Amino acid sequence: MELRAVLKPNRLPFQITHHDKILTLGSCFSENIGERFLNYKFDIEINPFGQQYNPHSIAKGISRLINNDFYQKDELFEFAEQFHSWDFHSDYSRSTAEQALIAMNQSFEKARIQLLKANYLFITFGTAHLFRHIQSATDVSNCHKISGSQFSKRYLKTSEIVTLMTEAINQIRQVNPNCKILFTVSPVRYLAFGFEENNLSKSYLISAVHELCENMSDSYYFPAYELVMDDLRDYRFFTEDFLHPNRMATQYVWENLANVLMSDSTRGLCAEIDKVLTAANHRPRNPLSNAHRSFLTKFLKLAEQLELSHSYLNFNSEKALFNNGLQQISAS
Repeated sequence: MELRAVLKPNRLPFQITHHDKILTLGSCFSENIGERFLNYKFDIEINPFGQQYNPHSIAKGISRLINNDFYQKDELFEFAEQFHSWDFHSDYSRSTAEQALIAMNQSFEKARIQLLKANYLFITFGTAHLFRHIQSATDVSNCHKISGSQFSKRYLKTSEIVTLMTEAINQIRQVNPNCKILFTVSPVRYLAFGFEENNLSKSYLISAVHELCENMSDSYYFPAYELVMDDLRDYRFFTEDFLHPNRMATQYVWENLANVLMSDSTRGLCAEIDKVLTAANHRPRNPLSNAHRSFLTKFLKLAEQLELSHSYLNFNSEKALFNNGLQQISAS
């Protein structure tokens, strides 16, 4: 007998394979799931603007990608000896405007190319709160740790979110009519303004997503929020801040996502890839032993076999690690 209410997400009417192109946009939770796809050798670009939390910023990013609207120097601002963009996470900020533009536009260009050919776009909403920088009258994706007194705040209501994302999806359809959209709502709680505001914010997001999926073709919802908040429903599945899902929770969501999105053969291939990845991360007690030589040889051969049978896979970094270990043993 289960000691909790277990959620069994419904299978979706398509199956993702390693031949597909994937783009993710949205919150840090989107990054965590995107990293799982990347580790398993899928063709994916992850959050090209960095973490984006509100639907307005995500819709704006999509519009700029579709319109080839690269970033210019006059759109940057300087704060704390770094040049920033209101649209990009601080990971893209640099000590000079030129360096910042290079980092931002390189990521933008890779995402633009990916979006034009993407089979799947994953969009994760984090909050319905929208912040505006008062002095510049600019709606922002990231506040870059600038004093909150410089921003105003409002909710994006359900109707506004639906309007914004409908326009963005229609723009995508014009250049890539075969792209399927998979929405999720981040289970990370935004408690800066309290529990009630967080719950109200999530309710706007969830309502908007379901309306979008009802009205827009090839648009789907995956219940990541419900898996963490209603199925796991336990603080042992969160990090020390009690806000972010921990590795166990993310793994649970990933397993459910794989079950509804992938065929048995794709999940089987991921299991073989996982063997190579686990071996590459293994730290032996005696790295110069014959036992470790056999270990490295076994998984080097597995990586090579997987590349031969699946030409789209690339294990160069793992093979280099295995070969380096074998060379060290031979030289000892």
